[in-house]
Amino acid sequence: MDSRTRLTCLFQSLEKLQGQHKQTGEDLQQLRYTTSRILQFTAAQEKVHRDIIMKTASYTDQLLSTLETSEDGAVRQNVVDTLGELVGKSHTSKRASTLVFRGATQVLFRVLVSEYQESSPSEVLLVSIHQLLGKLGPKDRKFSVKARLSQALPVTLSLIRNHASNMHILHPVLSVLKLYAANAVNASYLGKNSAVSYLFRVLSNCGRKHLTILKMALDTLVLLVKSKSNSARAIGHGGVPVLLTMFYDWHRIDSKNRHISLRKAILNVLKHITNLKSGRRAFTQADGIRILYTACEESLHCHELESIIYIASVIMRKCFPKNRLPIGNIQSVLTCPLPESDFHTPDYCGVDDGTALTMFAPHPPLGDDNIGDDSSIDNDDDFSSDDDPEATKIEADAENDQDPNAEPPYRRTPEELMMYEKFFPELIEFELPPPREEENDFLTTPIVVPMAPLEHHSPIRQQHKMPRNSISDTELLYHSTVRSNRNSVPNLRNLATRDGSMFERFDNMTLTSNKDSVSNLDLPQSSRPRLKGAFTSSSFDDHSTDASTTQRYAVFTVDFSPKTSKKSQFRSSKPKRKGLKLSKVNNRDKKAKGKTKMEDFNEFNWNPSLTVTQLAPRDLMVEEADQTSSEGTPDEDMPDTYDSPDIYTEIAAKTISVGRFNKLTYPDLYGSRAPPFNETQYDRKFGVQRNKIFEDIDRMINPDTLIDKVVYDLETVVRLAGHTYSNQYSNFTNLDDVRISRREEYGDHLHFNAQFECGNLRKAVQVRPYEYDLILSPDINTNHHHQWFYFEVSNMEADKKYRFNIVNCEKLNSQFNFGMKPVMYSVIEAMQGRPYWLRTGTEICYYKNHFSRSSHATGGLRGKSYFTTTFTIKFKHDKDICYLAYHYPYTYSMMQAHLYKVGKTYDSNSIYYRNQVLCQTIAGNDVPLLTITAYPQSYDTEGIEQFRSRPYIFLSARVHPGESNASWVMKGTIQFLLSDKPNAQTLRELYIFKIVPMLNPDGVINGSHRCSLVAEDLNRRWLSPCPKLHPTIFHTKGLLQYMKLIDKTPLIYCDYHGHSRRKNVFLYGCSPSMSWQPEDLNNPAMTNNKVEDSGYKTLPRLLANAPSFCLNNCSFMVEKSKESTARVVVWRDIGVVRSYTMESTYCGCDQGPYRGLQINTHHLEEMGRKFCEALIRVKSRHIRPAGSSHSLLNLQGNDDHSHPAMLVKPDQVTSQNFQLLSESSSSSSSDGGSDEEEEEDITIEDDVL
Repeated sequence: MDSRTRLTCLFQSLEKLQGQHKQTGEDLQQLRYTTSRILQFTAAQEKVHRDIIMKTASYTDQLLSTLETSEDGAVRQNVVDTLGELVGKSHTSKRASTLVFRGATQVLFRVLVSEYQESSPSEVLLVSIHQLLGKLGPKDRKFSVKARLSQALPVTLSLIRNHASNMHILHPVLSVLKLYAANAVNASYLGKNSAVSYLFRVLSNCGRKHLTILKMALDTLVLLVKSKSNSARAIGHGGVPVLLTMFYDWHRIDSKNRHISLRKAILNVLKHITNLKSGRRAFTQADGIRILYTACEESLHCHELESIIYIASVIMRKCFPKNRLPIGNIQSVLTCPLPESDFHTPDYCGVDDGTALTMFAPHPPLGDDNIGDDSSIDNDDDFSSDDDPEATKIEADAENDQDPNAEPPYRRTPEELMMYEKFFPELIEFELPPPREEENDFLTTPIVVPMAPLEHHSPIRQQHKMPRNSISDTELLYHSTVRSNRNSVPNLRNLATRDGSMFERFDNMTLTSNKDSVSNLDLPQSSRPRLKGAFTSSSFDDHSTDASTTQRYAVFTVDFSPKTSKKSQFRSSKPKRKGLKLSKVNNRDKKAKGKTKMEDFNEFNWNPSLTVTQLAPRDLMVEEADQTSSEGTPDEDMPDTYDSPDIYTEIAAKTISVGRFNKLTYPDLYGSRAPPFNETQYDRKFGVQRNKIFEDIDRMINPDTLIDKVVYDLETVVRLAGHTYSNQYSNFTNLDDVRISRREEYGDHLHFNAQFECGNLRKAVQVRPYEYDLILSPDINTNHHHQWFYFEVSNMEADKKYRFNIVNCEKLNSQFNFGMKPVMYSVIEAMQGRPYWLRTGTEICYYKNHFSRSSHATGGLRGKSYFTTTFTIKFKHDKDICYLAYHYPYTYSMMQAHLYKVGKTYDSNSIYYRNQVLCQTIAGNDVPLLTITAYPQSYDTEGIEQFRSRPYIFLSARVHPGESNASWVMKGTIQFLLSDKPNAQTLRELYIFKIVPMLNPDGVINGSHRCSLVAEDLNRRWLSPCPKLHPTIFHTKGLLQYMKLIDKTPLIYCDYHGHSRRKNVFLYGCSPSMSWQPEDLNNPAMTNNKVEDSGYKTLPRLLANAPSFCLNNCSFMVEKSKESTARVVVWRDIGVVRSYTMESTYCGCDQGPYRGLQINTHHLEEMGRKFCEALIRVKSRHIRPAGSSHSLLNLQGNDDHSHPAMLVKPDQVTSQNFQLLSESSSSSSSDGGSDEEEEEDITIEDDVL
């Protein structure tokens, strides 16, 4: 008989014996014999017999049934041993899974408990069952639950308690206990039943011989102490000193690093124990920091021990004594009183003296109010890991946690919104030509017109500025008259006689119809027939208006004489690119004749068909008589107004700050440029961050070696200055070149200063000869938001490594860990002809430190710590003056100087440009509003209607002060729009641009990172802005609401931002399908048939060709926490489908042609230009402007089969039907896919260019 047949006979016999209800002694003997024979076959014969049993389900079922039903110990032992042989000793995975599938785990647990409950249980059988369970457990996902339900846990614990020194029994039992402990409920039960103390007894009994048992016990202990209660039990048992001693012993003994896993397991136990405050205290009392620090110092150069050093550093950082920042109060040193508002009360505000609101946040008491006894500090280390997604989400929710329904929106009536009419001069200045039969009625008719066009260029207010009073009833009547009759010029003679108060306000103006009483202006053929557009020369004084003041008026006399030809009525369809050429009159002749500015205008080649007289204020004309100017586009030899220090100083002196500035910075005053070379991202060497952390640990262990000298303290400066530390005592000069020429010695330490525009540094402490701890100031009126820094450093030694530690950063991670460098400007380098902001620094990293954040600054959250940004700089020049910043600074004064420059240099003949003051901030700084477009192609009815039908593009930037990269992008946008490039002219002819280049001037000026003076994120106030506390948002939103009211909803809205944790430039948009609301229908992207308009995807796809742009980073999610941001509010409330936030990196790019490079100002300005060029392609896909100098009409030829969407007249296009055109264009593609649409865009772009 062969072996297979014998095996079959044995199992048949076993089945027969199981079927008997009553077993006699002979049957029991036969059962013992049969099971023993089966065991012999599986143990002694070839592998084929084991495979036969495993593949035959009935055989294994019979074995398990016999094991469960038999009460004989010998039979059970034979079956358990047989199952153990079937599983095998190696490569057990597949066979173990088969037994688990057939229910072996439950049977074994029942037999284990049954045997344990016997009066004299067999320990051999109990151990054998544990050995088998140890093999099956890893393949049973419910192993721990089955053990608990079967009440097998006490059996295993009993074996450990009774055999703590029997290594033969402990091995299989500990392997099963380790599987139990993987379940949190089981771990809690085991801890309550003294499992932790049993394991420490096992550790002490193992010594250095039984390494396998020792490792298994440590691994089990690691799982148990994940529970806080078990960690507390380990601490109470005195386990921390035991573990530290064990670790250091193995560190000394294991010189060949053969038992790294043992040391790692010990550290993992300590890591979980030190999550508790009591554990950290026990660790510190046992001198754990010094023990681990010494061990790590001896192992730093061993690559094999990196995992041990990593865990040890995590433990040491957690066990650092938590210290407060070395400052007297976490509140900002500077505060600003806020106006009262019945509509909104800022966070953390209280009534001060009944007249104003001031910020208050008492300094919290010293102690560990920020660290609870059970505070968990998992994910403690940020060595080389990117942002923890969950932690990032928690921080974002905490930062942006604002209930959108907490305050009702500030409702504004249409009558209230009419105050924004004056910010749309392009809709007023160009009137439709009057009917022929009415022309003679208005010959030599005096007209009162707004003077906003005269007030938009210069940011400098003049002393002749008219008082800002409310608009009179007569003026309102004038406005209503103009609006009621858009096709004719209103006769204001009768209007003037109704109320003389209108002209009494302007006692220096005279109403007259005699064109000879004041100098005449004869308009040329290409000039604008409505005078409001004629007085736009940038040489005029600035009389800016804002949303809270009235608009000034001047009186003009208009002579409508008969036209000799139709051509003379209208401007050429192809306007000249350059400005009007002035007649050449040298300054000497002008001075000799004593001509005024107004008389200089007579030198122009004016067309006599229209005569306009301005009755200027007498005192202003007297002043102008002593001045000479050149109108139009400046000649090439004119000085660059931005590069003139005197002009910049005058502009900066009008900037209003909360505190006192003691200088103008050298790069602001004398300018800076992007370097003529690319800078690569920093590639940090391995171990740099670890070394920096160990240097910090060494400070704590050896405090006597520190200098600890305060070398700069803004709080002390403010206290000593008293009431003189205010804006009126600011100094707007720069003596950097003088200081460098003297090269005087000023002590043996660096000197710091941040008392200038955009500066941020609160305190500097010298801790070592070449190392400094820096503390940043929070945003004004707050106690947090530390990220932006900008300060001056001087008195350095050349070629010495200086380490700077910014110790109160708050973000969970930073691009400083992924290649970003800070920027530096050297005055000596600038004086030598290299005025560059350069990326600088080595050994750059970002990590959590031992300074604790107060719960007052974290919204009540406890256990939070600050982070350190550290970098090392080797200065090139001795006694240099350098400026260090988080990113390329762009101040408010720089913006005003830039606008002043473009106001002097733009082509006023072809570019329609207005610079008005939208409003003033809380501090009193002007908020510019720019209007940019092209003049009408002609001044007949068709030309004016086409001009008025141009879609609007609304752009804004810098709502967060620390995002200076947004301002550089905006600068590139404005420069392109005002340039003489053909694409720029095409763009101006396609759109009307409304631009608010800086939404938060107060924050920018005072060096804040995120908030305004109200201590609130303005980008979370768009739902319900307060007119007193959030004027910039209130009036910007008012502009958009007014545009919606007059049916001029912007086609595109984009808010420029910066992103501190990601690379590249990308867009955030709004998609209803990605909204947090399941069925989001309250938005403009959903049509009546509930089909989503995907037009918001077009612009990101077009921008994909920009070198810095990354389409993959774009997101169109609408999150609940973002409902009060500009992007979502403009999308949802204003009805702009294409509402975006453009995010620009601080670091650089990880794709495209700029991959691996640091981003610089050239790249950012280029992105602003690329954004504009993409707008051309957005428009060109749907509309061909008739008569454009770059008309797209001829690109496709005169194909009669052209798509209807491409034949729409420009004057029929508005932002509302633009959506329908987009849908028509999309449907014209063969498959409607995005690839074909993008290919079409590229083709049109090439033709246009």
